[in-house]
This record gives sequence, structure tokens and C-alpha cells, in this order.
Amino acid sequence: MINQEILNKLRHMKMHGFAEALEEQENNHSYRELDFNERLNLLVDREFNKRQHVRLQRIISQAKFQHSQAAVENIIYEDDRRLDRNLILELASCNYVPHARNVIIVGATGAGKSYLAQALGISACRRLIKTRYIHLSDLLDEFRMAREKGIHELHKLRRHFEKYSLLIIDEWLLFSIDRDDTEVLLALIDRRNNVHPTIIVSQFEPAEWLDQIPIAVAAEAITDRLTAKSYKITIHGNQSMRTK
Repeated sequence: MINQEILNKLRHMKMHGFAEALEEQENNHSYRELDFNERLNLLVDREFNKRQHVRLQRIISQAKFQHSQAAVENIIYEDDRRLDRNLILELASCNYVPHARNVIIVGATGAGKSYLAQALGISACRRLIKTRYIHLSDLLDEFRMAREKGIHELHKLRRHFEKYSLLIIDEWLLFSIDRDDTEVLLALIDRRNNVHPTIIVSQFEPAEWLDQIPIAVAAEAITDRLTAKSYKITIHGNQSMRTK
């Protein structure tokens, strides 16, 4: 019989996987055919896997995806979309993350840009890479509220977004931004440059971004830092994937 005190101590230490597996071994006589090391390995594996699963779910939750079930394996490769399967699978391996290479995803409304970006984000989360998904309008709103609280809060928020190992910004420059927003974006993009990758999702080509940013020098700097050495995916097709 398992000593209940042992189970209580395991749960107190949050070793729930170990405790569950130990009870399972106690109730299943087939485990008695295994030696001590084999049974111990099974207990440790259960605890490790449970902790990894909990950590994964926490990372996905903190990423704040709109589609938390998005997955690269569910991407539709229809001919008219002209998606490069090999490139997408390469990005799903997350080899670009340690090299801080950005990803630019461009396409019309309903092309599936956001889904693809979040699927790549989920792939990163599966590798326990700290990820954040956010619309540009929401990102700028957060910075505006922080600015109203003072320079300390503004810098604190910027450092918060700087540290994400992968940052996904959707609806990039859907509308023109003002000078304050430009300064905030330039500071954030500049500090992430060559340190952590950013995935940009936009309806517009990079050359068109320049028209949405009021400070010409900053517009060029932001665009150059995001596009230099980046991977670019253009999703074609005349029919919305929502309709399909």
C-alpha cells in the first residue's frame, strides 16, 4: 500500500504527475514485473511530461492568440494561394528564432495571413519559446496609456515587449500613425533588431509602409530593420479563405 503521507507530500510539492503515476502503478499489478529503475523512470517521465504540458499551456495562454488552435499542419495549400510549403515547414521548425530573422506575411483581407502567423506562433510555443501576438492598434493603445502614466511606465512597457523571444504584430500599418506612435515603434523595433525576431502581418507591401509613417527617416529605419534578411510570404488568391 502507498503511504498516504507520501502522496500528500508529492502533491504539496506540486509533483502531481508523479503522484498520479505512483497510484496507477499501485493499482495495476502488471507494473510489479518491472524492476525499481524501470518503475522510477516511468514516474519521472510522467512528472516531466505533465510539467511540460502545463508550461506549454501557460505559454500559449500568455501569447494571447485569437486562434489558439491554429496549426501549421492544418494550413491549406491550394494552388491559387501559391504558398511555399517547404518555407512554411522550415519556419515551423523555428530555426529563424535564434538567428533573429523576421518574417513578413502579406496578403489581401481574408487570405489567411493571421491564421498562418498564429500557426507559426503556436509552433514556437510548442518549443517553449516565449511568444506574444497582438494587433498593432492594441499595441499602440498600450503605449499611449503607458505614456500618460509617465516616462517610467513607457520604458517599462517597451522593455516588456522587447523581451519576447517572438513578437507577432498583426494588422501592421492598416492605418496611418502619428509621430508619437512612430517614435515608440522605432524604439521597439530597433531594440529587437538582431536580438529577437518579429513576425509582421500586413495587407500592404513594405514599400507601402513608408506612406503610413509621418517621419520619413523613421519610416525608412523601421522598414529596413524589419525587412533586412527577413523571410517573406505573400499569400495570393482572389477568394477569401473565410468563404472557402
